[in-house]
Amino acid sequence: MKRKFLLDLGCISILYFTGVYLVYRQISSRVNLSPQEGRACFAVVFIIWLCFILFVRRFVVGFQRQLQEQINLYEKCLEKLNKTYEGTLKALIAALDYRDHATWDHSIRVVAYATAMAEEMGLAQAEQEKLALAGFLHDIGKIGVPDHILLKTTKLLPEEWEAIKRHPEFGYEIIHQIEFLENAADIILLHHEHYDGSGYPLGLKGEKIPLTARIFAVADALDAMTSDRPYRSARSMEEAVSEVRRLAGKQFCPQCVQGLESLGVENLTRIQQCVKKEGVFKFRPDELVRCS
Repeated sequence: MKRKFLLDLGCISILYFTGVYLVYRQISSRVNLSPQEGRACFAVVFIIWLCFILFVRRFVVGFQRQLQEQINLYEKCLEKLNKTYEGTLKALIAALDYRDHATWDHSIRVVAYATAMAEEMGLAQAEQEKLALAGFLHDIGKIGVPDHILLKTTKLLPEEWEAIKRHPEFGYEIIHQIEFLENAADIILLHHEHYDGSGYPLGLKGEKIPLTARIFAVADALDAMTSDRPYRSARSMEEAVSEVRRLAGKQFCPQCVQGLESLGVENLTRIQQCVKKEGVFKFRPDELVRCS
């Protein structure tokens, strides 16, 4: 639209200045003009100038009107897209929550720990948001785990544990197909990888695991240790941090463990209580999928 406007304006300008030039040539070719001829020439130049102004005004007003219509259409489409994004995310979260409410509570706390660690380690806001989005959905793959295994209250058998270990792959298959969630898919796939290569599903080692996934692994394990399970009681935050420290260089990335320790037990406990009380720490799901 802008290109068309400039093209039209350029054509009008050329016509105007061509007309002015021709009138000028006519006037300059005659040395002596009568008063009547002078007034006639002046009138012609004035009319050409007036036509030029009117044409320019018409095109400017028309361009502004078309531009505003396009802006309004864009805003409506953007709002509709945002509602679609929010609806999709809420539907996925609701599906996970209905399947296993304890999983959703766990996800919120993991998001809080992971984003606090990322901020402490100096990661950009965009990376923190990616961690948060992955955190809310990281266990979505458990939808693909049979109920008799997922909801079992006693210790899992080896073959049942193998079924549980498929949930990162299931989650990745669900999430990576949704374009606006695609950035979070790798974290969902790799959040159970271990720094020494003993994790799953790909057995990646060290720096081959993205930093965000390494941060997430620490946060996920921290919450698992500080939460009650049917087969064991929750550890204290101090005990859990100590255990994470012990596994630095094995299960967990040393850099990420240092980030966790920098937050401190007191801060981590405050985050835990804040999530329990408020239901959210820093990021809300619907705020993470709005585009502008």
